[in-house]
Amino acid sequence: MRMMSGNRGISETSQKRESVENKKDDARWIEITPEWAYWVDRESFNLKRVKKLVPIGSVIIVKSREKIEDERTYVDSSFGVINGKGIVNLPKKEASEILARQFIEYIKWKNQWPPFTSIKKIQKSGDVEISFDPTEYDSFRLIVTRQMLGSDPSESLNRLKKYQSPQVPLWKVETAKSGKSRCRSCNDVILEGRFRIGEPYFYEGSLSYKWYHPRCLTASLDIEELENLDGYKLLRSEEKLRLKRIFTI
Repeated sequence: MRMMSGNRGISETSQKRESVENKKDDARWIEITPEWAYWVDRESFNLKRVKKLVPIGSVIIVKSREKIEDERTYVDSSFGVINGKGIVNLPKKEASEILARQFIEYIKWKNQWPPFTSIKKIQKSGDVEISFDPTEYDSFRLIVTRQMLGSDPSESLNRLKKYQSPQVPLWKVETAKSGKSRCRSCNDVILEGRFRIGEPYFYEGSLSYKWYHPRCLTASLDIEELENLDGYKLLRSEEKLRLKRIFTI
């Protein structure tokens, strides 16, 4: 089992400071309650499911399932931006213009490409059309101009580092804090205080774990690998012995 130099025109210290300050100013959150919607996290450029609170200034995609005459359905998307009162509906073109400005904030701040973005076309004017495709169903075309960027878009974008995805975290072991989680293998509850081993995964940009009973992993996890698990060193000596005993039965 597998365990898991600044660039001219876009990376000046003052620009980075201004970008971070802008993020702090916009870091207020507001409660919205659409049944099915996603927002673009301007700090990570990941698409996140709306649960309750969304940062002001975020672009939002609201989904709805529509019926056509023969009872078939399709998914319709509408677009907007979050202000202090809720959702302001916008045409997709205007939502894309906001994303283009947030794209520029991101590259000035991190000096790398955001995820899900690439150059689609360089226009005759020198402006650059960026593809932003966070899912196979959602795509945007962002126009980046010299005026917006403060330098030649093509040259500046070509100097950016490639997007670096977060480092894959290790599998994890701990004692269950409650009896609420279920084993992804046998589906039985993992009792409070008993060992559980977590398989890491990212959900909407946040780290989470799929939990298993140790006994359900004995066929795929070697005893020698236990010491590499995140959290193993935090176990007491007797707990380490009990955990290893499960893998020797």
